[in-house]
Amino acid sequence: MEQKRKLGILLVILSVLLLISGTFAWFSFTQRAINDRSGNINFEEVGRLHDYFDRASGNKDVFAENFGDAPILVRVKLLEYMEINGESLVQADPQEVEDGNAVQPIKEDTGTWTPWTPEASGNTVGQRVGPGAVFNARARWTVGWTPRAATDGSGQLDAPYFMPTFNRARDDHKTAAAGDGRDWTQSGEEADTSASPNGTNAGADATGVTHPGNGTDGYWNNGSTATSLLGTPPDTENGTHTARQTVIQDQPVMLLSQWNALPVQDRVGNFWVVDPQTGWAYWANLLFPEEATSFLLDQANFATSGIRGDYYYGIKAVANMVANTDGDVSAFWDEAPENHSDLAKQLVDEVRNGLPILGEMAPGQTFSMRGTQYRYLENKGEGNHLIMATGNQFGSAWNTIAGVTSYNGSTLDNNMKNWHNNLPSVIRRQVQPVQKEFIGTGPEAHIGIASWTTNFSGNLSSVIPIVGTPRAFILDFEHPAFTEALKNDFAEVDPNGEKKAFALSLAEFNHLSGPGKAFPTMASRSMWTTPRTLFDTNLPWFIQNVSILGSFNIFNQNGTVARITDGFPALILRDEDGAWNSNI
Repeated sequence: MEQKRKLGILLVILSVLLLISGTFAWFSFTQRAINDRSGNINFEEVGRLHDYFDRASGNKDVFAENFGDAPILVRVKLLEYMEINGESLVQADPQEVEDGNAVQPIKEDTGTWTPWTPEASGNTVGQRVGPGAVFNARARWTVGWTPRAATDGSGQLDAPYFMPTFNRARDDHKTAAAGDGRDWTQSGEEADTSASPNGTNAGADATGVTHPGNGTDGYWNNGSTATSLLGTPPDTENGTHTARQTVIQDQPVMLLSQWNALPVQDRVGNFWVVDPQTGWAYWANLLFPEEATSFLLDQANFATSGIRGDYYYGIKAVANMVANTDGDVSAFWDEAPENHSDLAKQLVDEVRNGLPILGEMAPGQTFSMRGTQYRYLENKGEGNHLIMATGNQFGSAWNTIAGVTSYNGSTLDNNMKNWHNNLPSVIRRQVQPVQKEFIGTGPEAHIGIASWTTNFSGNLSSVIPIVGTPRAFILDFEHPAFTEALKNDFAEVDPNGEKKAFALSLAEFNHLSGPGKAFPTMASRSMWTTPRTLFDTNLPWFIQNVSILGSFNIFNQNGTVARITDGFPALILRDEDGAWNSNI
């Protein structure tokens, strides 16, 4: 298992343009991972870099897939080189090179190529700045993913489809190169690791293709299937694979400075963030098993007008994929001579620590998650945990919708769902589905008693018994006035249900109250809110936060279902052994 956590470094040459004797052709090369870190030889990789390329259209889809069994962190650096008649467009100052403060790009040494460092443009990135600005007039990229119509006519495509890798060997570092894409090493050993026209991966006719598909935009669609393109291990996983979608991009590609300006709740998510100090583009989230990032590069076109003579243009992508461990992440920062920015380290730290390990929490413990304070309520078992926001998130009537007689479909229910839908995706993805409709939230829960108040000692003591002290902290559910539907109304994980936030029920509040529980004292349950349980047709139950703090109440004088009260959403989140795994 320890080897699965080792650092893997993918060095990938993604596209090369050649113009020879007045004609030009696109070629795309992808380079297998090599180990360029001393003292780390027998590492294993659980990520695969994909390169889908079409020379005719310039479509260039570059993204990463996690085929392992644990979350990983991913970053990719794009570098470029261009020369005309054998002379590099980027010319470093010779004295700076001699002093070690600059590098002169050399075609044969891809490590000297110029990192892609864009400028800010609105909420995304624009043209290159720095030495790479000389490429702006020729090399025109489209980065990130823009929703578009699916090529199969099925409607808008919010995230592209891809074919999962057939190479799940952890000690093999070839990329998934499709269409005009090529898997290639600087040593020139394409023949042993690439497909030839007859589908084998050996011989002088090897093309360097390692993955099915023709590289055009939208080649894979919902329901597309494929088998391995290559005929020998490790690229020949048995069986047919079905196309899957990448994760939905939450934000456009942006610079670290733009990321730092985001609200804290939006800074971890499914998008790329570029550090202009080094050129690394960081995936701003953990990449979970069986997932693929959104596209970093989507299109790479090249303008040839006005060029006289021979030219060469190449793009190289260097991808680091590491396990979420202190030792492996430290390798991000140890690779001299790069001077990594503090903001880059802050981003990685927030990605790693943006979500708590719920399984280690005790009932009643409060914690912050993406800028919102929560209270841990209960371990629901099998990696599922019940939590609730500690502060008022919105004001809501219990119900103002005509014809609705229970919580299901009520004003409060709809406001809870809307709140969930606006959560950061890094949290929303962990929300477990619960039953679409709750029992014990309508007429079946009515207790049929005309009046009951407990907020003042001078009021009716009520016919509904309460147990323990202080008064009105815990209800006696043995009393026949409480219906079975009311007493059994608990949110549970339902694979056929829906992901949503919800108001706790009267039964849940009662169950979670008492010594050693989420609400150990009446003061700890101090809020001004309504459970999802109705007292009768016009009155919801109430949790009181004045007078006797945290008491159960019914206010006949002003407690109608239309009264605006505070919203305290609850969620069931998945946290299996501390691994935030969205493949659920």
